[in-house]
Amino acid sequence: MLFFLKNTQTSIGSCISSIPHNILIRIKPKDQGVALFFILVALFYSPNAYAITDPLAVPNNKFGIHIIQATPDESSPAAQMVNNNGDWGYITFLIESKDRNEGKWQEFFNDLRRRHLIPLVRLATKPLNEHWERPYDGEEEAWAGFLDNLNWPIKNRYVIVYNEPNHGKEWGNFVDPKMYAKVLDKTITALKNKNRDFFVLNGGLDASAPHQPPLYFDEVQFLKEMEKEVPGILNKLDGWVSHSYPNPGFVGSPFAIGRGTVRGWFWELQQLRNLGVTKNLPVFITETGWKHAEGISLNPTFPSAELVGAYYRNAFENAWNSNRIVAVTPFLLSYQELPFDHFSFKKITGEKQPKKLVENQVLGIQYPQYYPQYQTLADLPKTKGKPVQENKAQLIKGEVYSSIVSEEGYKIFLTFKNTGQSIWSGSTLLTTSDQVRLFPLEGGKDLGIEEVALPEDKKVEPGQEHTFILDLKAPEKGMFKVVLNLFSGSNQFDSQPLEFETEVKSPVILKITSTLKWKEIHAGEYLLSIEGATGDTIQKIILSEKGESAELEVRYLLPDYTFDFTLEKPFYKSKTIRQRVSPGINTLDFGILEPDIISALLKPKELWNLLPFSN
Repeated sequence: MLFFLKNTQTSIGSCISSIPHNILIRIKPKDQGVALFFILVALFYSPNAYAITDPLAVPNNKFGIHIIQATPDESSPAAQMVNNNGDWGYITFLIESKDRNEGKWQEFFNDLRRRHLIPLVRLATKPLNEHWERPYDGEEEAWAGFLDNLNWPIKNRYVIVYNEPNHGKEWGNFVDPKMYAKVLDKTITALKNKNRDFFVLNGGLDASAPHQPPLYFDEVQFLKEMEKEVPGILNKLDGWVSHSYPNPGFVGSPFAIGRGTVRGWFWELQQLRNLGVTKNLPVFITETGWKHAEGISLNPTFPSAELVGAYYRNAFENAWNSNRIVAVTPFLLSYQELPFDHFSFKKITGEKQPKKLVENQVLGIQYPQYYPQYQTLADLPKTKGKPVQENKAQLIKGEVYSSIVSEEGYKIFLTFKNTGQSIWSGSTLLTTSDQVRLFPLEGGKDLGIEEVALPEDKKVEPGQEHTFILDLKAPEKGMFKVVLNLFSGSNQFDSQPLEFETEVKSPVILKITSTLKWKEIHAGEYLLSIEGATGDTIQKIILSEKGESAELEVRYLLPDYTFDFTLEKPFYKSKTIRQRVSPGINTLDFGILEPDIISALLKPKELWNLLPFSN
């Protein structure tokens, strides 16, 4: 867990000045011990400490892709590319304000969870004519409420606040850095107030844009205006989004450095430092990539798709081979129309595909569905990412009984609901998630409770349930504390462990009494059914002429628990009583059983025996 600290200087003066006033006035200059204590407080105190995790503090697969359609048709090939030779790559997509449908997006997030894809969500307003509308007043609250209601695939909830706001067409046809700074500030606040796991990122800027207000704004001037309007706004970011395109014309060299190149992210970090940004912001290159010659029509002024594949290899091995970069999601997986067909990783399909490819299909000749850069990225070595996920469970049914009988064995059924982000897996294969187990942290040895694993072929997604069955063997006597929790591999779940106390007690002894209406002799065979915490049972009971049973030791009943007891006899109406039983003798008085005349109408002998004068 990484906490970004607002105060990073280490001099004594700066440390003391950073302490809140109501604490500072308590320091006595002559008390060096107290002064040292408050210096340490200043070093680690941060009123704006974030709950987000450092994505680079765990194994991270930086490979990703930008998609247009949030559907399995795109997430499936995306996962095959970015997770080949690795795991948990990234995927960038936008959500428009008119499309805040929780059901739809939760289903897509669930799909990303299954495919091990980390979402980078870019906020978008609504398109109007040939530009995007500006956010309406208070829209940040609508976004925060919507996004907070989704169960994200991992703990960090990456949110990109709009797109290239130094382009007029991206901001109501009129660039306004002051307004964007205020919108960004309010959006950060709204998201963080909902959940500290929101990892808020800027809208990527166009570093190559000329300074021609109001349609375009130079990036450095744009950032300066933002800082002037909302001082410290850039330090409020959790990470930096860069659009490191190979310009000019999206066909620049992968060896180029500086502004407007695939290394543009590094130039941008230098500008942020010049503007007073003290955080070491992790970098997310959410847009980059070359135009290739192939598209709806061939453009020989662009490099071939084969050469673009080589460019990507070079960039990942050199320009983007930095421990500051979290993700690189080139633009874009599939675009079958103008104007982005020359960026698309997927070849043109349908009616607009090149004539030669159509002829090849007629002849039965197979050809790759994607341009060479797709396979290039798929073949590159990657890291098996392990992003932090919340592993949580809620016990919705079952308990470790509070009282048990000495030397008895019990089956304990505990039903848990997956309330976290991970998919519980029972598999022990190295290629899958860590096996989920229910483990006794305390009391297991005394009561013979051993860990129970999820079955190997079982997966439990968030919102689903699974019942673990524990075996418990009661000792002769004593009071015991039992503490249980779920584990994923060697990692304990984030949810609080379950605690139970159980006491070994003497067995329950039952004595049943009942009489038959109109009868003087009540002897005979009866059935006693019992329903309760230990399940359903049924056994034969013999009553004497007076309607009394012998004392029956019923060891499977739990002392001090309540059960439903039902007494039955053929051709009599059954009777049920609910009673709490205690250790020792318990009398179950069912009173008078009424004859069931209707059930005996077709059986004269039995009917006769029910009547009063049959005595």
